[in-house]
Amino acid sequence: MDEQTSKHPVYIVDDDKALTRSFYLTLKSFGYRDVKTFDNGRQVLDLLPELEHGVLLLDLFMPDVSGEVILQQARDTNPGIQVVVVTGVDETDTAVRCIKSGAFDYLVKPVDADRLITTLRRAMSHALILQQNQRLSRKLLTGGLDRPDIFQDIITRNPKMTAIFSYLEVVATMSDPVLITGETGTGKDLLAQAVHRASGRTGAFISLNAAGLDDNVFADTLFGHVKGAFTDAREPRKGLIEQAENGTLFLDEIGDLSPSAQVKLLKLIQDHVYYSLGSDIPKASKARVIAATNRDLESSRKLGQFREDLFYRINTYRLHLPPLRERGEDVLLLVEHYLAEACIELRLAREHVSPRLADLLQTYNFPGNVRELRSLIYAAMAGGGMSVLEEKLAGLAGIALESCTNSVALPRPGIDDWQYPNPLPSLEQACSRLVDQALRTANGNQAKAAAMLGISRQALNKRIRKIASSR
Repeated sequence: MDEQTSKHPVYIVDDDKALTRSFYLTLKSFGYRDVKTFDNGRQVLDLLPELEHGVLLLDLFMPDVSGEVILQQARDTNPGIQVVVVTGVDETDTAVRCIKSGAFDYLVKPVDADRLITTLRRAMSHALILQQNQRLSRKLLTGGLDRPDIFQDIITRNPKMTAIFSYLEVVATMSDPVLITGETGTGKDLLAQAVHRASGRTGAFISLNAAGLDDNVFADTLFGHVKGAFTDAREPRKGLIEQAENGTLFLDEIGDLSPSAQVKLLKLIQDHVYYSLGSDIPKASKARVIAATNRDLESSRKLGQFREDLFYRINTYRLHLPPLRERGEDVLLLVEHYLAEACIELRLAREHVSPRLADLLQTYNFPGNVRELRSLIYAAMAGGGMSVLEEKLAGLAGIALESCTNSVALPRPGIDDWQYPNPLPSLEQACSRLVDQALRTANGNQAKAAAMLGISRQALNKRIRKIASSR
């Protein structure tokens, strides 16, 4: 039973007390915690506007008030409640009329337990999706975050990142898996921790990097083993999934999993059960799974390298982190943060970023993203200060320019056939000409021109402004 589904209310409205009692016991046996019964239609009619979103099992024919009246009122006053009509009349016209009036489904008595639970689960899932969409719409309209403190470890003022945070606040409390994608070093682990904090789960946040793990190591690490499961298994050991009970299991580099490991993970996510190595006793899991990868799982799925059923299971809620080169406004913000952090940790006097270094930082492409930026700053402070970083980036900028000159897809003869003026142009003049040519080739499209030059759009904008100011 899905924890989010089971904790939302189910309302049973039927004047047949024996049937109401039977439904109540069935739902309780399947794990539904909040089940309320009404044997009087007028009771629920008065309460409809205040009822929490969930599912209403509604008898159509009652002596005091018609079920169709309650159905209409539910649609008008509380559309977040999904109504499943349950009646002894098997008439197509009645069923069609109820569905058109807003009923989620129509069941004919007697209703067997499996049919009841299957229908109820679908209705509850639909109710939760509607509730989630309403919350997301309100958040997009009003703006702002409910819990900005949850994201304090992620340094940003980028609109794309803020939109991710808003979406995360809406889906964090759901129990379905979350997939976080993005290049290496973009902060997928930090975002996973933010999802866990926002979820309100009482268990621990447990992480496992799946890269390079063979099937046996993966299974043993994730599911644990019993004594004697293999030669060296002298004592039983809990797996990470058990340590994450009522919490979050973060699986990094999920795109590297072998086909066999993918099958094991699919069973865990799909059935919420697992087996420790050496045991045939199933264990239930209430951990929420968050997966992350820097791979293109869609392509891996199409190539048959990643299971299609697993892909759709983990792709319920997807968060894609943009690379740092698309977060130009965050670069200097991150630099100041990590510079202050490094100075404290290394017990060094606080240094400042020179205008030249700021310019170099904002034009650098950061292939390793935020992780690379942090490493550059720590290495510079440990090796002599920010002047070291300035010279390093200046050198990298020269290499990037040379690479750009050699690789830009402009219609021209080979590099060896270029005619160079004498004297040679300055580096700034060469940059200016390259930018002009790229913009002409891209018909003024700055995004395409930036891609040709191998730099970010923000870096190109900065370069254009600099060229304009010097003319």
